[in-house]
Amino acid sequence: MGALLVIASAFGFSTLAIFGKIAYQMGFDRNQMLAWRFGLSIPALFVILVLLKALPKNRNAFLKAIALGAVGIGTESSVYFMTLAKVGAALTEILLYLYPTFVAVISHFFLKEKMGPKKAACVALSLVGCVLTVDLHSNFQAGGDVSGVFLGALTGLLYAIYLLVGDRLLKDENPLTVGAGIVLGSFLTFGTLAATSSAPSRVPQHWTEWGVLAGMALCASVLPFTTLYAGMKRVGPTRASVLSTFELVFAIVLAAVFLGEKLTGLQGVGAFLILLSVLLIQRLR
Repeated sequence: MGALLVIASAFGFSTLAIFGKIAYQMGFDRNQMLAWRFGLSIPALFVILVLLKALPKNRNAFLKAIALGAVGIGTESSVYFMTLAKVGAALTEILLYLYPTFVAVISHFFLKEKMGPKKAACVALSLVGCVLTVDLHSNFQAGGDVSGVFLGALTGLLYAIYLLVGDRLLKDENPLTVGAGIVLGSFLTFGTLAATSSAPSRVPQHWTEWGVLAGMALCASVLPFTTLYAGMKRVGPTRASVLSTFELVFAIVLAAVFLGEKLTGLQGVGAFLILLSVLLIQRLR
């Protein structure tokens, strides 16, 4: 049961890029859709906290979580959706999955953690996979926006920094409570940006628009976060981190089914190498 919960979480997180692409097509800008995403997530998360009797007890920790959401996830989500506006959903997700490599590199050079030859080989494998997946030659020939590739890699770096900072600041706190604080902080950031933007305010006008935004909030945020928490309690963090890599597979499949995106053979090999490097890095922990 625990493994199924973690896999369900991976599926939920994988839908974010799909909903994001559709929201862009509907005319929502980045700040608007993210404000709606986090704003609609807050009531559902706090209902869950009440039901599970997990309301914040440590005020300082909760304030740190809000700050981490406002700055950390605020920055990472912005760059993620900037990437999504320039490249496909599948490639956006693949580039995000460089984050374990960045975690390993940052930990080695700045946190005094030894990398070792095996982990160094995993980092190299991930970088080779990135080069193959990006397929710059084909991107240039097709007139693709290569800046999206660099933004995607930057998303992976920012997510790695967010994870490392969060682990140091909030390691011993209830992850469900921390998650609620992060969502609240993220909403404060994007709600402010959307409200002060020169772009006209956008309220969903049709049930399909409400459906997409609710999907971003519930299917791609609340549901996967809570199922990951529940699954992790049953199978442990190590196995959960490995099972979470199904997110990348689901994202590629969903992008093909709903957006018509197809990876070339070279990109498929690159995506496999990145996924393999993630699994091996998790195994070496």
